[in-house]
Amino acid sequence: MAKARSRPRLPASELRPSAPGRAGEDPGPPERYRHGDIIRAEPGDRAGVHYRRVMTQSALDRYLAREQISQRQFDAGLKLYRLWRASGAGQRVIAAYGPRIGNRHRGASEMTDRQAVLRQGVTEVLRRMGPLAGMLIHVCLCDEAARDWATARGDAPQAGVVVLRLALDALADHWRL
Repeated sequence: MAKARSRPRLPASELRPSAPGRAGEDPGPPERYRHGDIIRAEPGDRAGVHYRRVMTQSALDRYLAREQISQRQFDAGLKLYRLWRASGAGQRVIAAYGPRIGNRHRGASEMTDRQAVLRQGVTEVLRRMGPLAGMLIHVCLCDEAARDWATARGDAPQAGVVVLRLALDALADHWRL
């Protein structure tokens, strides 16, 4: 039996991230291209193999890709998000394997010292941001659109990005980024 020939693979420079189904690459599911995500082709660990990486995973990524926020503002928002996740404030993905005592949920007794310090740090930063903290929580921590925050408050949807820029600038100034 003859060995089947594999299709020739294209170099990364010839891959167009927005064009699914090119020869030599796995296009992934067609649903991925309906969302307007920015997808970048990257060389793999084997010669001639390329992978696609989605570059817009969060709302902050999308605002940076559209150049609606600066790199400094993005870094400030990402730092807040990382502190929040490290503090254990995010949703748990894996359940606890220990015995469940009573009807109590995860609380301060299950928090490590480091998480408690980080949680205090996040709370302090948000307190210092004043009325802009709501926007930071909505966009950076809950991964929602700034437009939704503005419309929920009864403001014009276009005001959301302006307030987001102000909030991220205040956060970057606080951390001296």
